[in-house]
Amino acid sequence: MRWFTESASDAHRLQWGIREVIFQGQSPYQTIEVLDTAEWGRCLVLDGIMQTTTRDEYIYHEMLGLVPLNAHPNPEDVLIIGGGDGGLVREVLKIPSVRRVTLVEIDELVVDVARRFLASISSALDDERLVIVYADGAEFLKQAVGQYDAILVDSTDPEGTGPGGVLYTENFHAVARQALKPQGVFAQQTGTPFYNPEVVSSVSRDLAAKFPIARVFWTAIPTYPGGLFTFAAASLGPDLSCPARAVAYATRWYTTAVHRQAFVLPVFLGQLLDPKVRVG
Repeated sequence: MRWFTESASDAHRLQWGIREVIFQGQSPYQTIEVLDTAEWGRCLVLDGIMQTTTRDEYIYHEMLGLVPLNAHPNPEDVLIIGGGDGGLVREVLKIPSVRRVTLVEIDELVVDVARRFLASISSALDDERLVIVYADGAEFLKQAVGQYDAILVDSTDPEGTGPGGVLYTENFHAVARQALKPQGVFAQQTGTPFYNPEVVSSVSRDLAAKFPIARVFWTAIPTYPGGLFTFAAASLGPDLSCPARAVAYATRWYTTAVHRQAFVLPVFLGQLLDPKVRVG
């Protein structure tokens, strides 16, 4: 069997058995592959890093989308930066109040590949409520003031070679705050604390300095190194840990109980955070 190997660190590697290489390509920004794995279905690989698999992608996309949006009393206008595979769009559009989603993706080839080869993930990319803009998300956001109820960042990791690094900077978070409406919420993935503890530490600290409410929540995602995966979130009003409504649509991971419990942090994870970041 052919194997795809990813290095979590110098001393830890992850491997997936591969049935078939479905697509390989190079965009102006990154290498893109779609692989058919023996146990985890089709997967998207960017610059040699596993991004998502059809077997467990719903965990990541439900948590990044439904946790912040269900904390908001009435989200209508949502901005997604990154996320060209469409999984986060699919989850956001489940919220009945959402009227418009703007997806800003820098790499048009990611969207094209997802449409062609990852149908179960990209199924909402043709929804009439969605507008796709191919642009640098950080630059796009500079033009928005008080426009969005929620901003969700679905990017590659900041330490990689891809275009996601700018989305983890102090300047980006300042611009994100000014782009939100008065009750707006913000969330982005901050990786696994076992291998990149500095990411969740620095992002949550920066959000706490810029927003009245900053929190960290977590989930378990088998695809990613260490299994435990984190998100940093911030709010201009709503209590992020409290769902504002019942779940009236199909999910495979998210429930209101899971929502609340995601903010209960293991001791070691809480110790990575600035005192201004609320824990528990």
